[in-house]
Amino acid sequence: MRAETFLNSLVDYEKTPGYHYDLDAFRRFLDTARVPYRKLKNVIHIAGTKGKGSVAAMVSACLTACGYRVGTFTSPHLVRINERITINGHQIGDRQLSALVRRLAPFLGHGRSARTFFEAVTATAFCHFNAHRVHFNVLEVGLGGRLDATNVTEPLISVITRIGYDHTHLLGNTLPQIAMEKAGILKPGGTLITTQQRYSVQRVVHRHARALGNRVIMANKQHCIAVRRYSLRGMQLRISGRLGTFTASMPLVGQHQIENLLIALSVLAEIKDRGYSISTANIVQGLRHIRLRGRFDLLATQPPVIFDCAHNEDSFRALHQNLKACGIRVFFMIFGSNHQKDFRYCITHLFPLAREVVLVRTQSTRAIEPHAILSLTGRRKNMSIASSVRTALEYVKKESSTSVPIIITGSFYLWQNTWSNE
Repeated sequence: MRAETFLNSLVDYEKTPGYHYDLDAFRRFLDTARVPYRKLKNVIHIAGTKGKGSVAAMVSACLTACGYRVGTFTSPHLVRINERITINGHQIGDRQLSALVRRLAPFLGHGRSARTFFEAVTATAFCHFNAHRVHFNVLEVGLGGRLDATNVTEPLISVITRIGYDHTHLLGNTLPQIAMEKAGILKPGGTLITTQQRYSVQRVVHRHARALGNRVIMANKQHCIAVRRYSLRGMQLRISGRLGTFTASMPLVGQHQIENLLIALSVLAEIKDRGYSISTANIVQGLRHIRLRGRFDLLATQPPVIFDCAHNEDSFRALHQNLKACGIRVFFMIFGSNHQKDFRYCITHLFPLAREVVLVRTQSTRAIEPHAILSLTGRRKNMSIASSVRTALEYVKKESSTSVPIIITGSFYLWQNTWSNE
Protein backbone atom coordinates (compact mmCIF):
# COMPACT_ATOMS: atom_id res chain seq x y z
CA MET A 1 0.00 0.00 0.00
CA ARG A 2 1.29 3.44 -0.91
CA ALA A 3 0.35 5.44 2.18
CA GLU A 4 0.09 8.83 0.52
CA THR A 5 -2.17 7.56 -2.27
CA PHE A 6 -4.46 5.84 0.22
CA LEU A 7 -4.66 8.82 2.57
CA ASN A 8 -5.39 11.15 -0.33
CA SER A 9 -8.34 8.95 -1.28
CA LEU A 10 -10.08 9.82 2.00
CA VAL A 11 -12.39 12.80 2.44
CA ASP A 12 -10.21 15.85 3.01
CA TYR A 13 -11.95 18.93 4.40
CA GLU A 14 -8.79 20.94 3.75
CA LYS A 15 -9.63 20.58 0.06
CA THR A 16 -13.32 19.69 -0.07
CA PRO A 17 -16.18 21.88 1.25
CA GLY A 18 -17.76 20.52 4.41
CA TYR A 19 -17.12 20.23 8.11
CA HIS A 20 -18.77 17.06 9.38
CA TYR A 21 -16.48 16.18 12.28
CA ASP A 22 -17.79 13.90 15.01
CA LEU A 23 -15.38 13.55 17.93
CA ASP A 24 -17.39 10.76 19.56
CA ALA A 25 -17.24 8.71 16.36
CA PHE A 26 -13.52 9.49 16.09
CA ARG A 27 -12.95 8.28 19.65
CA ARG A 28 -14.80 5.05 18.88
CA PHE A 29 -12.55 4.57 15.85
CA LEU A 30 -9.44 5.21 17.96
CA ASP A 31 -10.59 2.73 20.61
CA THR A 32 -11.53 0.07 18.05
CA ALA A 33 -8.20 0.48 16.24
CA ARG A 34 -6.35 0.53 19.56
CA VAL A 35 -4.76 3.88 18.92
CA PRO A 36 -3.11 4.85 22.24
CA TYR A 37 -4.29 8.46 22.33
CA ARG A 38 -4.93 8.36 26.08
CA LYS A 39 -1.28 7.46 26.68
CA LEU A 40 0.13 10.59 25.05
CA LYS A 41 2.29 12.36 27.62
CA ASN A 42 2.74 16.09 28.13
CA VAL A 43 0.54 17.34 25.31
CA ILE A 44 1.01 20.97 24.25
CA HIS A 45 -2.21 21.67 22.33
CA ILE A 46 -2.13 24.76 20.09
CA ALA A 47 -5.15 26.48 18.54
CA GLY A 48 -5.59 29.90 16.95
CA THR A 49 -5.88 31.59 13.57
CA LYS A 50 -2.33 32.86 13.20
CA GLY A 51 0.95 31.55 14.52
CA LYS A 52 0.04 27.97 15.46
CA GLY A 53 2.73 26.44 13.28
CA SER A 54 5.32 28.99 14.37
CA VAL A 55 4.66 28.43 18.07
CA ALA A 56 4.77 24.66 17.53
CA ALA A 57 8.12 24.96 15.72
CA MET A 58 9.59 27.21 18.43
CA VAL A 59 8.49 25.04 21.35
CA SER A 60 9.56 21.83 19.62
CA ALA A 61 12.99 23.16 18.63
CA CYS A 62 13.71 24.42 22.15
CA LEU A 63 12.52 21.24 23.89
CA THR A 64 14.61 19.19 21.47
CA ALA A 65 17.64 21.34 22.27
CA CYS A 66 16.96 20.70 25.96
CA GLY A 67 17.46 16.99 25.30
CA TYR A 68 13.85 15.80 25.13
CA ARG A 69 12.27 13.57 22.51
CA VAL A 70 9.51 15.71 21.00
CA GLY A 71 6.73 14.60 18.71
CA THR A 72 5.25 17.41 16.62
CA PHE A 73 2.07 17.24 14.58
CA THR A 74 1.34 20.17 12.25
CA SER A 75 -0.64 21.00 9.13
CA PRO A 76 -0.86 21.53 6.26
CA HIS A 77 2.13 19.98 4.53
CA LEU A 78 3.91 21.76 1.72
CA VAL A 79 5.00 18.78 -0.38
CA ARG A 80 4.73 15.44 1.46
CA ILE A 81 2.37 14.16 4.14
CA ASN A 82 5.42 13.02 6.14
CA GLU A 83 6.12 16.68 7.00
CA ARG A 84 3.13 16.69 9.36
CA ILE A 85 4.57 14.06 11.71
CA THR A 86 8.05 14.66 13.10
CA ILE A 87 10.15 13.65 16.08
CA ASN A 88 12.94 16.08 16.93
CA GLY A 89 12.57 17.60 13.49
CA HIS A 90 12.86 14.29 11.61
CA GLN A 91 9.89 13.38 9.44
CA ILE A 92 8.23 10.00 9.78
CA GLY A 93 9.83 7.62 7.27
CA ASP A 94 7.95 6.25 4.28
CA ARG A 95 8.11 2.69 5.64
CA GLN A 96 6.87 3.73 9.07
CA LEU A 97 4.06 5.76 7.55
CA SER A 98 3.02 2.90 5.27
CA ALA A 99 3.09 0.37 8.11
CA LEU A 100 0.92 2.52 10.37
CA VAL A 101 -1.57 3.39 7.62
CA ARG A 102 -1.77 -0.29 6.66
CA ARG A 103 -2.61 -1.14 10.28
CA LEU A 104 -5.28 1.56 10.55
CA ALA A 105 -6.86 1.10 7.10
CA PRO A 106 -9.26 -1.75 8.03
CA PHE A 107 -10.82 0.44 10.72
CA LEU A 108 -11.29 3.61 8.66
CA GLY A 109 -14.70 2.55 7.31
CA HIS A 110 -16.44 3.31 4.04
CA GLY A 111 -18.96 5.76 2.64
CA ARG A 112 -20.57 8.28 4.97
CA SER A 113 -19.13 6.62 8.07
CA ALA A 114 -15.54 6.71 6.82
CA ARG A 115 -12.97 8.61 8.83
CA THR A 116 -11.40 11.64 7.14
CA PHE A 117 -7.92 12.33 5.81
CA PHE A 118 -7.09 14.51 8.79
CA GLU A 119 -8.42 12.00 11.31
CA ALA A 120 -6.37 9.21 9.70
CA VAL A 121 -3.19 11.28 9.74
CA THR A 122 -3.85 12.38 13.33
CA ALA A 123 -4.28 8.75 14.42
CA THR A 124 -1.07 7.88 12.58
CA ALA A 125 0.78 10.61 14.48
CA PHE A 126 -0.56 9.35 17.82
CA CYS A 127 0.65 5.83 17.06
CA HIS A 128 4.07 7.04 15.90
CA PHE A 129 4.66 9.25 18.91
CA ASN A 130 3.55 6.58 21.38
CA ALA A 131 5.74 3.93 19.73
CA HIS A 132 8.77 6.18 20.11
CA ARG A 133 7.87 7.15 23.69
CA VAL A 134 8.26 10.85 23.14
CA HIS A 135 8.55 13.05 26.22
CA PHE A 136 6.37 15.84 24.77
CA ASN A 137 3.60 15.88 22.16
CA VAL A 138 3.21 19.24 20.42
CA LEU A 139 -0.10 19.15 18.56
CA GLU A 140 -1.31 21.88 16.23
CA VAL A 141 -5.06 22.06 15.73
CA GLY A 142 -6.01 21.49 12.10
CA LEU A 143 -9.21 23.55 11.95
CA GLY A 144 -11.10 25.38 14.67
CA GLY A 145 -10.55 23.45 17.88
CA ARG A 146 -13.75 22.22 19.48
CA LEU A 147 -14.37 19.50 16.87
CA ASP A 148 -10.78 19.02 15.71
CA ALA A 149 -9.38 15.48 15.79
CA THR A 150 -6.52 16.58 18.05
CA ASN A 151 -9.07 17.56 20.71
CA VAL A 152 -9.40 13.99 22.01
CA THR A 153 -6.18 14.48 24.01
CA GLU A 154 -5.71 15.73 27.58
CA PRO A 155 -3.24 18.62 27.41
CA LEU A 156 -0.54 19.58 29.85
CA ILE A 157 -0.88 23.10 28.46
CA SER A 158 -3.45 24.57 26.09
CA VAL A 159 -2.33 27.42 23.83
CA ILE A 160 -4.45 29.89 21.88
CA THR A 161 -2.54 32.14 19.50
CA ARG A 162 -3.96 35.22 17.82
CA ILE A 163 -7.51 34.78 16.60
CA GLY A 164 -8.85 36.49 13.49
CA TYR A 165 -11.10 35.87 10.53
CA ASP A 166 -10.48 32.65 8.61
CA HIS A 167 -12.64 29.66 7.61
CA THR A 168 -15.68 31.82 8.38
CA HIS A 169 -17.88 29.51 6.30
CA LEU A 170 -17.09 26.77 8.82
CA LEU A 171 -16.35 28.47 12.14
CA GLY A 172 -18.73 31.42 12.08
CA ASN A 173 -18.91 34.91 10.63
CA THR A 174 -18.08 36.82 13.81
CA LEU A 175 -14.95 36.88 15.95
CA PRO A 176 -16.82 35.73 19.10
CA GLN A 177 -18.12 32.69 17.19
CA ILE A 178 -14.65 31.85 15.91
CA ALA A 179 -13.15 32.42 19.37
CA MET A 180 -15.60 29.99 20.94
CA GLU A 181 -14.60 27.29 18.46
CA LYS A 182 -10.92 27.85 19.29
CA ALA A 183 -11.61 27.92 23.04
CA GLY A 184 -13.24 24.51 22.62
CA ILE A 185 -9.81 22.93 23.18
CA LEU A 186 -9.84 23.92 26.86
CA LYS A 187 -10.35 21.19 29.44
CA PRO A 188 -11.57 21.48 33.06
CA GLY A 189 -8.86 22.55 35.49
CA GLY A 190 -6.28 23.12 32.78
CA THR A 191 -3.70 25.79 32.01
CA LEU A 192 -4.20 28.20 29.12
CA ILE A 193 -1.41 30.30 27.64
CA THR A 194 -2.58 33.01 25.28
CA THR A 195 -1.80 36.62 24.38
CA GLN A 196 -3.54 39.96 24.14
CA GLN A 197 -6.44 39.58 21.72
CA ARG A 198 -9.09 41.82 20.25
CA TYR A 199 -11.56 42.72 23.00
CA SER A 200 -14.43 40.63 21.60
CA VAL A 201 -12.13 37.61 21.32
CA GLN A 202 -10.47 37.99 24.70
CA ARG A 203 -13.81 38.29 26.48
CA VAL A 204 -15.03 34.99 25.02
CA VAL A 205 -11.79 33.08 25.62
CA HIS A 206 -11.33 34.29 29.20
CA ARG A 207 -14.95 33.71 30.11
CA HIS A 208 -14.80 30.13 28.82
CA ALA A 209 -11.48 29.54 30.59
CA ARG A 210 -12.91 30.79 33.90
CA ALA A 211 -16.00 28.61 33.48
CA LEU A 212 -13.72 25.56 33.17
CA GLY A 213 -11.49 26.61 36.06
CA ASN A 214 -8.46 27.20 33.86
CA ARG A 215 -5.45 29.15 35.00
CA VAL A 216 -4.82 31.80 32.33
CA ILE A 217 -1.27 32.97 31.59
CA MET A 218 -0.92 36.06 29.41
CA ALA A 219 2.26 35.58 27.38
CA ASN A 220 2.65 39.29 26.66
CA LYS A 221 3.13 39.87 30.41
CA GLN A 222 5.76 37.15 30.99
CA HIS A 223 8.67 38.41 28.87
CA CYS A 224 9.87 41.47 26.98
CA ILE A 225 11.61 41.12 23.63
CA ALA A 226 13.65 43.84 21.93
CA VAL A 227 14.72 43.40 18.32
CA ARG A 228 18.40 44.31 18.00
CA ARG A 229 18.78 43.52 14.31
CA TYR A 230 16.31 42.77 11.53
CA SER A 231 17.07 41.25 8.12
CA LEU A 232 15.61 38.93 5.49
CA ARG A 233 17.43 36.06 7.17
CA GLY A 234 16.00 36.59 10.65
CA MET A 235 16.19 38.63 13.84
CA GLN A 236 18.63 39.14 16.69
CA LEU A 237 16.79 39.56 19.98
CA ARG A 238 17.21 40.61 23.58
CA ILE A 239 14.87 38.65 25.86
CA SER A 240 14.09 39.31 29.51
CA GLY A 241 11.47 37.98 31.87
CA ARG A 242 10.36 34.81 33.59
CA LEU A 243 13.14 32.70 32.05
CA GLY A 244 15.86 35.28 32.71
CA THR A 245 17.71 37.75 30.51
CA PHE A 246 19.56 36.58 27.42
CA THR A 247 20.22 37.30 23.75
CA ALA A 248 19.12 35.02 20.94
CA SER A 249 18.63 34.90 17.19
CA MET A 250 16.10 33.06 15.08
CA PRO A 251 15.65 32.64 11.32
CA LEU A 252 12.11 34.04 11.38
CA VAL A 253 11.07 37.58 10.60
CA GLY A 254 8.29 39.86 11.76
CA GLN A 255 6.53 41.47 14.69
CA HIS A 256 3.99 38.65 14.60
CA GLN A 257 6.85 36.21 15.23
CA ILE A 258 7.78 38.22 18.32
CA GLU A 259 4.24 37.63 19.58
CA ASN A 260 4.54 33.94 18.74
CA LEU A 261 7.89 33.75 20.52
CA LEU A 262 6.38 35.34 23.65
CA ILE A 263 3.82 32.53 23.68
CA ALA A 264 6.48 29.85 23.13
CA LEU A 265 8.66 31.27 25.92
CA SER A 266 5.69 31.21 28.30
CA VAL A 267 5.09 27.55 27.43
CA LEU A 268 8.74 26.75 28.13
CA ALA A 269 8.65 28.68 31.41
CA GLU A 270 5.54 26.80 32.51
CA ILE A 271 7.18 23.47 31.63
CA LYS A 272 10.26 24.49 33.60
CA ASP A 273 8.13 25.38 36.62
CA ARG A 274 6.74 21.84 36.50
CA GLY A 275 10.19 20.43 37.16
CA TYR A 276 11.61 19.85 33.69
CA SER A 277 15.14 20.92 32.78
CA ILE A 278 14.91 24.01 30.58
CA SER A 279 17.97 26.27 30.24
CA THR A 280 18.37 29.57 28.44
CA ALA A 281 21.47 28.19 26.67
CA ASN A 282 19.35 25.39 25.18
CA ILE A 283 16.58 27.82 24.28
CA VAL A 284 19.11 29.96 22.41
CA GLN A 285 20.34 26.86 20.58
CA GLY A 286 16.80 25.77 19.75
CA LEU A 287 15.71 29.14 18.41
CA ARG A 288 18.79 29.34 16.21
CA HIS A 289 17.88 26.05 14.53
CA ILE A 290 14.17 26.57 13.91
CA ARG A 291 13.18 25.45 10.43
CA LEU A 292 9.79 26.71 9.32
CA ARG A 293 9.18 26.70 5.60
CA GLY A 294 6.75 29.00 3.86
CA ARG A 295 6.62 31.86 6.38
CA PHE A 296 8.42 34.89 4.93
CA ASP A 297 10.85 32.28 3.70
CA LEU A 298 13.88 33.48 1.73
CA LEU A 299 14.26 30.93 -1.08
CA ALA A 300 16.88 32.67 -3.21
CA THR A 301 19.01 35.80 -3.05
CA GLN A 302 19.70 37.05 -6.60
CA PRO A 303 17.07 38.29 -6.92
CA PRO A 304 15.60 37.76 -3.45
CA VAL A 305 12.64 35.35 -3.72
CA ILE A 306 10.42 35.31 -0.64
CA PHE A 307 7.60 32.84 -0.13
CA ASP A 308 4.94 33.79 2.41
CA CYS A 309 1.83 31.68 3.00
CA ALA A 310 -0.36 34.68 3.94
CA HIS A 311 -3.98 33.93 3.09
CA ASN A 312 -6.18 36.13 5.30
CA GLU A 313 -6.33 39.75 6.42
CA ASP A 314 -4.13 39.40 9.51
CA SER A 315 -1.43 37.47 7.68
CA PHE A 316 -1.39 39.93 4.79
CA ARG A 317 -1.00 42.75 7.33
CA ALA A 318 1.95 40.87 8.82
CA LEU A 319 3.49 40.46 5.36
CA HIS A 320 3.05 44.18 4.75
CA GLN A 321 4.78 44.99 8.05
CA ASN A 322 7.63 42.61 7.25
CA LEU A 323 8.24 44.25 3.89
CA LYS A 324 8.40 47.66 5.58
CA ALA A 325 10.68 46.42 8.36
CA CYS A 326 13.09 44.89 5.83
CA GLY A 327 13.12 48.12 3.82
CA ILE A 328 11.44 46.54 0.78
CA ARG A 329 9.65 49.32 -1.06
CA VAL A 330 9.78 47.93 -4.60
CA PHE A 331 8.94 44.33 -5.45
CA PHE A 332 7.28 41.98 -7.89
CA MET A 333 4.44 39.81 -6.62
CA ILE A 334 3.25 36.37 -7.71
CA PHE A 335 -0.20 35.77 -6.26
CA GLY A 336 -2.79 32.99 -6.15
CA SER A 337 -5.57 32.17 -3.73
CA ASN A 338 -8.54 29.93 -3.03
CA HIS A 339 -12.26 30.42 -2.65
CA GLN A 340 -13.48 31.51 0.79
CA LYS A 341 -10.20 33.28 1.57
CA ASP A 342 -10.24 36.99 2.36
CA PHE A 343 -7.46 38.67 0.37
CA ARG A 344 -9.03 42.12 0.11
CA TYR A 345 -6.22 43.65 2.20
CA CYS A 346 -3.69 42.31 -0.28
CA ILE A 347 -5.58 43.78 -3.25
CA THR A 348 -5.98 47.15 -1.55
CA HIS A 349 -2.61 47.61 0.13
CA LEU A 350 -0.04 45.31 -1.48
CA PHE A 351 -1.03 45.09 -5.15
CA PRO A 352 -0.65 48.89 -5.62
CA LEU A 353 2.90 48.73 -4.20
CA ALA A 354 4.08 46.01 -6.57
CA ARG A 355 5.94 46.86 -9.76
CA GLU A 356 3.88 44.06 -11.30
CA VAL A 357 1.48 41.42 -9.98
CA VAL A 358 1.47 38.07 -11.79
CA LEU A 359 -1.62 36.00 -11.03
CA VAL A 360 -1.46 32.20 -10.99
CA ARG A 361 -3.74 29.30 -10.08
CA THR A 362 -3.02 27.41 -6.87
CA GLN A 363 -2.79 23.62 -6.83
CA SER A 364 -6.02 23.28 -4.88
CA THR A 365 -9.46 22.04 -5.80
CA ARG A 366 -10.75 25.31 -4.31
CA ALA A 367 -8.48 27.53 -6.41
CA ILE A 368 -9.77 30.85 -7.71
CA GLU A 369 -9.04 31.32 -11.40
CA PRO A 370 -6.60 34.18 -12.09
CA HIS A 371 -9.12 35.86 -14.41
CA ALA A 372 -11.60 35.99 -11.51
CA ILE A 373 -9.01 37.65 -9.27
CA LEU A 374 -8.23 40.10 -12.04
CA SER A 375 -11.88 41.09 -12.30
CA LEU A 376 -12.11 41.52 -8.51
CA THR A 377 -9.27 44.04 -8.54
CA GLY A 378 -11.02 46.33 -10.99
CA ARG A 379 -7.65 47.20 -12.49
CA ARG A 380 -5.44 46.00 -15.33
CA LYS A 381 -2.37 48.17 -14.90
CA ASN A 382 0.80 46.23 -14.07
CA MET A 383 -1.07 42.94 -13.80
CA SER A 384 -0.66 39.76 -15.82
CA ILE A 385 -1.48 36.06 -15.70
CA ALA A 386 0.88 33.08 -15.85
CA SER A 387 0.18 29.37 -16.17
CA SER A 388 2.22 28.44 -13.07
CA VAL A 389 4.48 29.85 -10.38
CA ARG A 390 7.53 28.58 -12.21
CA THR A 391 6.46 30.31 -15.42
CA ALA A 392 5.76 33.49 -13.45
CA LEU A 393 9.19 33.33 -11.82
CA GLU A 394 10.92 32.93 -15.18
CA TYR A 395 8.99 35.90 -16.57
CA VAL A 396 9.61 38.16 -13.58
CA LYS A 397 13.32 37.33 -13.45
CA LYS A 398 13.63 38.49 -17.05
CA GLU A 399 11.83 41.72 -16.20
CA SER A 400 13.64 42.31 -12.90
CA SER A 401 17.13 43.29 -11.85
CA THR A 402 18.98 41.05 -9.39
CA SER A 403 18.11 43.44 -6.53
CA VAL A 404 14.29 43.71 -6.81
CA PRO A 405 12.63 41.10 -4.55
CA ILE A 406 9.95 38.71 -5.77
CA ILE A 407 7.17 37.94 -3.29
CA ILE A 408 5.14 34.73 -3.75
CA THR A 409 2.03 34.79 -1.58
CA GLY A 410 -1.66 34.00 -1.20
CA SER A 411 -1.73 30.31 -0.30
CA PHE A 412 0.23 27.34 1.03
CA TYR A 413 -0.82 25.59 -2.18
CA LEU A 414 1.55 27.73 -4.27
CA TRP A 415 4.57 26.00 -2.73
CA GLN A 416 4.35 22.77 -4.69
CA ASN A 417 4.67 24.74 -7.89
CA THR A 418 7.60 26.78 -6.58
CA TRP A 419 10.40 24.75 -4.96
CA SER A 420 8.68 21.39 -4.73
CA ASN A 421 12.02 19.62 -4.98
CA GLU A 422 13.13 20.98 -1.59
